[in-house]
Amino acid sequence: MSTNPQFVCPICRSKLEKIEKYFTCENRHCFDIAKEGYVNLLPVQQKKSKQPGDNKIMIQSRRDFLNNHFYDMLIEPCARIINKLIDERFEKCSLLDIGCGDGYFTSKIVENLEKPIACYGMDISKDAVKYSAKTSKDIAWFVSSNNDLPLADNSIDIILKINSPINYEKSQYKLSENGIIVSVTPGEAHLNGLKKVIYDDPQAHEKESCPENYSALLSESVTGTMLLTNEIDIKNVFMMTPFFWNASQSSKEKINDLHSLASDTAFNINVWEKQ
Repeated sequence: MSTNPQFVCPICRSKLEKIEKYFTCENRHCFDIAKEGYVNLLPVQQKKSKQPGDNKIMIQSRRDFLNNHFYDMLIEPCARIINKLIDERFEKCSLLDIGCGDGYFTSKIVENLEKPIACYGMDISKDAVKYSAKTSKDIAWFVSSNNDLPLADNSIDIILKINSPINYEKSQYKLSENGIIVSVTPGEAHLNGLKKVIYDDPQAHEKESCPENYSALLSESVTGTMLLTNEIDIKNVFMMTPFFWNASQSSKEKINDLHSLASDTAFNINVWEKQ
């Protein structure tokens, strides 16, 4: 774990201090650092379910799919944009990946940064963060809700979100004066091949609009094609998406019968500047 993360207590909001293998605040609220190296900063009273976030099936499917490099097309442009932002705006930089999942993109993008940074990876799923903590010991991994981030105000320079939800209103208070959000969302044609198998009338993904209290700094599209040639990869891409939970039984059977699948891949990278 990063040696000096700027965590605040999720219960009383006072500063957390790292002492050996746990974090504690002035009011003696304690949070153990797990053996994998992450800290769970999601109190029971902030949970809306017993196991919030992605379950083990979705996490494992995403891990297997990403480890086969199908979405590596995102690593270079995200790292390039973040490197440019760091050069232009920050002498020292802190970065938070909101909804980091198993940490695949977090660790890969950080590996491609030209300057050292203080990096955080956060997800509401404890199972996901447990995996992510194994990818890098130099990143401060933690479990939390994005609606109540346990970080000091004005402590984060860049927030990265890749296909994950974010509370833009509350995130602005965690951003520094020149703070930036790098938002990656599915492009209109993303996974069209998969959607055509599942739905009779597949709808295009909607473009993300600039959130309130931010201004648009830059936008970039990343597109490609993907050919899946075995049942395992097809099953993984299906099960790692919300499509799996919304699909009918007949659609799931169609997916199970596929031996290959061609599909567009498309992402939009938007950079929002805190006003």
